[in-house]
Amino acid sequence: PQVARERYEAYRTANEVRRKKLEADTWTAAFFWPITEETDWAPTYAEFLRLRDEGPEAIPATALEQIEALAERYKFFHWHVEFPDVFGDDGGFDVMLGNPPWERIKLQEKEFFADKAPEIAEARTAAQRRKLIKKLPQADPDLHAAYVAALRESETTSHFLRESGRYPLSAVGDVNTYQVFAGLVRQIVGPRGRVGIVVPSGIATDYYNQDYFSTVVEEGELVSFYDFENRAKLFPEVDSRMKFALLTLTGGEVDEAEFAFFLHTTDDLADPERRFGLSREEVALMNPNTGTVPVFEKTPPLRVAS
Repeated sequence: PQVARERYEAYRTANEVRRKKLEADTWTAAFFWPITEETDWAPTYAEFLRLRDEGPEAIPATALEQIEALAERYKFFHWHVEFPDVFGDDGGFDVMLGNPPWERIKLQEKEFFADKAPEIAEARTAAQRRKLIKKLPQADPDLHAAYVAALRESETTSHFLRESGRYPLSAVGDVNTYQVFAGLVRQIVGPRGRVGIVVPSGIATDYYNQDYFSTVVEEGELVSFYDFENRAKLFPEVDSRMKFALLTLTGGEVDEAEFAFFLHTTDDLADPERRFGLSREEVALMNPNTGTVPVFEKTPPLRVAS
């Protein structure tokens, strides 16, 4: 481990790598940059090109400090910089497994104030809550500053996810982090790789995810979709009515995906009548307008009109 740490530190501090990271940080910082009346420099595309052509000397020292501060605060992460041996030509990971967080990007005021100011969180209406928040600058300046910072982080993160072009199919609706991860894994899996993630079943059944799911089906990326209800409390802290799924994707292409719905435990997957395969064409026949998949407890009867 010590040798690995030393090699990573040597790689991370090499001039070429530091320059690549700065370029990536500058591009990303544009979506988080605070614009005020005093702003005299911003990471525009023209400034980004100057940085790429001329190096760090093209950026004012104060701007460099701001870029580094934003990268630290928002934890910018660049896959091609951190894993250069993985992301070469036609690169990507061979195996990815994960249970990404299921959290809304938009700041939830009730949750934010729940342990900080219960009287605000428990306000009877949203209008009453807003009135209490408006009084915070005088009543509790520190809490107000923390609220403003959290609100800005939520808004800028949402702006990046929606406008950067990184997640065109999954940063939609009331964006949830699980959607973002579902979009991310498609970008970083290798051409022969596999992805297995635990996400809410809505990734395949909700209307606002239709473009994402129809795309993974049409392009042969979907390997399997196993839908569960949490009645057996596989996730003890999650509501028993919550539906989630084991989603498996491939960086290659398959002709048929396997489905199962209304499962309670992984043992249910042993029942052959609960699992069934559907081709891309069959999914399209059943839901031609949305491309999402209908739910069936048993193998669905398919009747194709002549």
